[in-house]
Amino acid sequence: MAPTTPDDLARAHPTWEADISAFGPWTDAVEVAGLGRFVAAQGSAEERSRKTEPGQVIVVVGECDSTMEAARLLAGAGVLGPWDAVTAVRQRGGRGQMRRPWVSSAGNVHVSVIMPASPSDGPWREAATDLLPLVAGHVCAEVLEPLGCRIEIKWPNDLLRNGRKVGGMLIEERNGLVVLGVGLNLVESPADGLMREDHSVPAGTLGIAHPPGGALVLCEALVNRGRNVYATLFDELEPSRFLSAVTNRLAWHGRRVRVTEGGQESYQAEIAGLSSKGGLVLRRAGREVVLYSGSIFPL
Repeated sequence: MAPTTPDDLARAHPTWEADISAFGPWTDAVEVAGLGRFVAAQGSAEERSRKTEPGQVIVVVGECDSTMEAARLLAGAGVLGPWDAVTAVRQRGGRGQMRRPWVSSAGNVHVSVIMPASPSDGPWREAATDLLPLVAGHVCAEVLEPLGCRIEIKWPNDLLRNGRKVGGMLIEERNGLVVLGVGLNLVESPADGLMREDHSVPAGTLGIAHPPGGALVLCEALVNRGRNVYATLFDELEPSRFLSAVTNRLAWHGRRVRVTEGGQESYQAEIAGLSSKGGLVLRRAGREVVLYSGSIFPL
């Protein structure tokens, strides 16, 4: 990871050029101990118009191994706190579920967010950790819906639109620090012929009819609106009601799918819902079973 100038970012993609202009003017470089020199933006016009208190920190880099590792490094240096984030134009080693590589095209969204501590009391005290992947999917879907994107959640961590994968999420906890990584195909997606042989659905782009901006604008929305959606969810919904709401977004709910678990042979089952711990409830051979790790494929 290396600090990047606004001019470098603007040359990366036409949408980045527009975002860099929208978030300017940019300040003189600031030295961050052990990490290098960074510049700060005043923020987009929309952000400035509604800001009543300091916003979240979003660190922007041109290229890094992965935004998740960059986020951990910056959090360890005290630069990032809860709901602060790192976004990159490109990742050299982006990864998804089962550590599969995630294609990182310039113009798409590659962002990692430092998550807050789980609730220490109330109805979410026991459920928050187990349900965090579904919470993350719900937050992303709620942020994207006002932009005209009806998102379905393909259990456990993929985002679908019109039957195509437009995004994915990965959550990692290490030494008490939880990082949420999100990739969204804003402007480009892998062609069908380039997908790996065992892919479950083809890739696609979000297809926002009138995007408010590029990757940086969408990152700002994910962080700031997402924080509000997250807080409202924990304040107003008990886990059981939340699971009911997410089930309504669940891809292929009520339909038969093909399921694979580890190296075992695949089998067919019907998606029945979600368990209290976030597992996928399946109807198989006349009884209900819960899937906690595996892959599902539409029939």
